[in-house]
Amino acid sequence: MTRLFHVHEAHLPSGAVIQPGRWGARVLKQGRAHPFFFREHLLEIWRREKTSVGVSRFSCTFAHETPEQASNYASPGEAILPVVPAVPEAPHVRLDMLWLTWMSEPGVTTDNVIQWCASYWAGHATSDLKPEAIPSWEWLFACPLVVI
Repeated sequence: MTRLFHVHEAHLPSGAVIQPGRWGARVLKQGRAHPFFFREHLLEIWRREKTSVGVSRFSCTFAHETPEQASNYASPGEAILPVVPAVPEAPHVRLDMLWLTWMSEPGVTTDNVIQWCASYWAGHATSDLKPEAIPSWEWLFACPLVVI
Protein backbone atom coordinates (compact mmCIF):
# COMPACT_ATOMS: atom_id res chain seq x y z
CA MET A 1 0.00 0.00 0.00
CA THR A 2 1.25 3.50 -0.76
CA ARG A 3 1.89 5.91 2.03
CA LEU A 4 -0.95 7.83 3.58
CA PHE A 5 -1.06 10.74 6.03
CA HIS A 6 -2.20 10.80 9.64
CA VAL A 7 -3.03 13.82 11.82
CA HIS A 8 -1.42 13.54 15.25
CA GLU A 9 -1.08 15.92 18.19
CA ALA A 10 2.71 15.42 18.25
CA HIS A 11 5.46 14.90 15.72
CA LEU A 12 6.56 11.26 15.89
CA PRO A 13 9.78 9.76 14.50
CA SER A 14 9.98 7.23 11.70
CA GLY A 15 9.09 3.79 13.03
CA ALA A 16 6.72 5.10 15.71
CA VAL A 17 3.49 3.13 16.04
CA ILE A 18 0.11 4.87 16.28
CA GLN A 19 -2.41 2.70 18.07
CA PRO A 20 -6.04 2.50 16.95
CA GLY A 21 -8.95 3.87 18.94
CA ARG A 22 -7.61 7.28 20.00
CA TRP A 23 -10.46 9.20 18.31
CA GLY A 24 -13.12 6.91 19.73
CA ALA A 25 -11.65 7.10 23.23
CA ARG A 26 -11.68 10.91 23.06
CA VAL A 27 -15.30 11.03 21.87
CA LEU A 28 -16.46 8.58 24.53
CA LYS A 29 -14.49 10.24 27.34
CA GLN A 30 -15.95 13.68 26.59
CA GLY A 31 -19.44 12.27 26.06
CA ARG A 32 -22.09 14.79 25.07
CA ALA A 33 -19.56 17.60 25.49
CA HIS A 34 -17.73 16.34 22.41
CA PRO A 35 -18.98 18.23 19.32
CA PHE A 36 -19.32 15.01 17.29
CA PHE A 37 -20.61 12.68 20.02
CA PHE A 38 -24.05 12.08 18.50
CA ARG A 39 -22.79 11.97 14.91
CA GLU A 40 -20.23 9.30 15.80
CA HIS A 41 -22.84 7.19 17.58
CA LEU A 42 -25.22 7.52 14.62
CA LEU A 43 -22.45 6.42 12.26
CA GLU A 44 -21.58 3.45 14.46
CA ILE A 45 -25.21 2.33 14.73
CA TRP A 46 -25.58 2.61 10.94
CA ARG A 47 -22.35 0.66 10.35
CA ARG A 48 -23.42 -2.16 12.67
CA GLU A 49 -27.03 -2.37 11.53
CA LYS A 50 -26.87 -1.58 7.81
CA THR A 51 -23.42 -2.55 6.49
CA SER A 52 -20.84 -5.29 6.46
CA VAL A 53 -17.98 -2.81 7.04
CA GLY A 54 -15.63 -4.42 9.55
CA VAL A 55 -13.93 -1.25 10.77
CA SER A 56 -15.46 0.98 13.45
CA ARG A 57 -14.66 4.69 13.66
CA PHE A 58 -14.44 4.19 17.44
CA SER A 59 -11.65 1.61 17.26
CA CYS A 60 -9.68 2.40 14.12
CA THR A 61 -6.74 4.47 12.98
CA PHE A 62 -7.46 7.15 10.39
CA ALA A 63 -5.35 8.24 7.44
CA HIS A 64 -5.79 10.58 4.48
CA GLU A 65 -4.57 10.18 0.90
CA THR A 66 -2.70 13.47 0.66
CA PRO A 67 -1.01 15.81 3.14
CA GLU A 68 -3.36 18.55 1.93
CA GLN A 69 -6.45 16.51 2.84
CA ALA A 70 -4.94 15.71 6.24
CA SER A 71 -4.16 19.37 6.90
CA ASN A 72 -7.82 20.26 6.27
CA TYR A 73 -8.69 18.28 9.41
CA ALA A 74 -5.67 19.20 11.54
CA SER A 75 -5.87 21.68 14.40
CA PRO A 76 -3.13 24.33 14.71
CA GLY A 77 0.10 22.73 15.89
CA GLU A 78 -0.85 19.17 14.94
CA ALA A 79 1.59 17.15 12.84
CA ILE A 80 0.85 15.53 9.49
CA LEU A 81 2.71 12.21 9.49
CA PRO A 82 3.39 9.87 6.55
CA VAL A 83 2.17 6.40 7.55
CA VAL A 84 1.47 2.87 6.36
CA PRO A 85 -0.72 0.25 8.04
CA ALA A 86 1.21 -2.04 10.39
CA VAL A 87 -0.82 -5.00 9.08
CA PRO A 88 -1.61 -4.36 5.40
CA GLU A 89 -4.11 -7.24 5.27
CA ALA A 90 -6.08 -5.94 8.29
CA PRO A 91 -9.64 -4.80 7.58
CA HIS A 92 -9.75 -1.31 6.10
CA VAL A 93 -12.12 0.90 4.17
CA ARG A 94 -11.87 4.07 2.05
CA LEU A 95 -14.63 6.63 2.69
CA ASP A 96 -15.43 10.20 1.65
CA MET A 97 -15.40 12.45 4.74
CA LEU A 98 -17.26 15.22 2.92
CA TRP A 99 -20.51 13.32 3.64
CA LEU A 100 -19.84 13.92 7.35
CA THR A 101 -19.21 17.61 6.78
CA TRP A 102 -22.50 17.91 4.92
CA MET A 103 -24.33 16.26 7.84
CA SER A 104 -23.35 19.18 10.09
CA GLU A 105 -24.45 22.00 7.80
CA PRO A 106 -27.43 24.22 8.60
CA GLY A 107 -30.76 23.18 7.08
CA VAL A 108 -29.90 19.48 6.76
CA THR A 109 -32.98 17.27 6.89
CA THR A 110 -33.34 13.83 8.43
CA ASP A 111 -33.72 12.45 4.90
CA ASN A 112 -30.38 14.07 3.96
CA VAL A 113 -28.64 12.52 6.97
CA ILE A 114 -30.03 9.08 6.14
CA GLN A 115 -28.91 9.33 2.50
CA TRP A 116 -25.48 10.70 3.38
CA CYS A 117 -24.85 8.16 6.13
CA ALA A 118 -25.66 5.36 3.70
CA SER A 119 -23.46 6.92 1.01
CA TYR A 120 -20.56 7.38 3.43
CA TRP A 121 -20.53 3.74 4.55
CA ALA A 122 -21.04 2.52 0.97
CA GLY A 123 -17.83 4.31 -0.03
CA HIS A 124 -19.55 6.57 -2.55
CA ALA A 125 -17.99 9.85 -3.60
CA THR A 126 -19.84 13.07 -2.83
CA SER A 127 -19.12 14.08 -6.42
CA ASP A 128 -21.52 11.29 -7.48
CA LEU A 129 -24.33 13.41 -6.01
CA LYS A 130 -22.92 16.89 -6.66
CA PRO A 131 -20.40 16.96 -9.53
CA GLU A 132 -18.81 20.14 -8.17
CA ALA A 133 -17.99 18.44 -4.85
CA ILE A 134 -14.37 17.52 -4.14
CA PRO A 135 -14.27 14.23 -2.20
CA SER A 136 -12.05 14.06 0.87
CA TRP A 137 -10.98 10.43 1.15
CA GLU A 138 -10.11 8.95 4.51
CA TRP A 139 -8.97 5.42 5.27
CA LEU A 140 -10.06 3.56 8.40
CA PHE A 141 -7.78 0.72 9.50
CA ALA A 142 -8.41 -1.97 12.11
CA CYS A 143 -4.72 -1.98 12.99
CA PRO A 144 -1.98 0.41 14.09
CA LEU A 145 -0.25 2.75 11.65
CA VAL A 146 3.53 3.04 11.39
CA VAL A 147 5.21 6.39 10.73
CA ILE A 148 7.55 6.19 7.72
